[in-house]
Amino acid sequence: MAKLIYIWNGKLTGLIGAFLILIKTAYMKTKDILTTVIVKRNLSNTGKNVKIHSGIVYRYPNNIVLKNNVNIARNVTLSSENLYGNLLIEDDVVININSKIDFSGGIKIGKNTLISKNTIIETHDHGLDPHSSPIFKSLDIGENVWIGMNSIILSSVRKIGSNSIIAAGSVVTKEVPENCIFAGVPAKIIKKNVKKIYL
Repeated sequence: MAKLIYIWNGKLTGLIGAFLILIKTAYMKTKDILTTVIVKRNLSNTGKNVKIHSGIVYRYPNNIVLKNNVNIARNVTLSSENLYGNLLIEDDVVININSKIDFSGGIKIGKNTLISKNTIIETHDHGLDPHSSPIFKSLDIGENVWIGMNSIILSSVRKIGSNSIIAAGSVVTKEVPENCIFAGVPAKIIKKNVKKIYL
């Protein structure tokens, strides 16, 4: 009964609303299961216990590798501007809703990393001419990194060190050292020597 409080106000008049929530939840879970099965079969390689939710958009599936226990939430975009970019996502990584990851220059995301909702990660740019050919740059995200919601990681960033936090709403334009907290627009170190982050 305690769990019913999430979907029902306890009144007879609320039963229809609760029933509709149950129907929608069952529908979305079914869509997520089907999405996981279909997308896993199309990617280059996937490990155990991978979950891929509905609404995912991806390009060059043969260049995407997901290790064990990866969880990709709804409406995530994994794309590349060319057929040479690779995306490697290590064990226990979570990518939250509406995040957009451009792996044109190649990205490795280390174990136990959390990418919060609405994050944008770019690995290409066009310099000062939006009509020019793209310039591709690789990105290495270390282990145990937490990227806060609404953050933007620009293509000038080549490395985000392990055990670091990118604060929500940050625009990262340069390399992030290990064991620190980065925040702001443009982001900079606000705390060094963070000993251990548990996600």
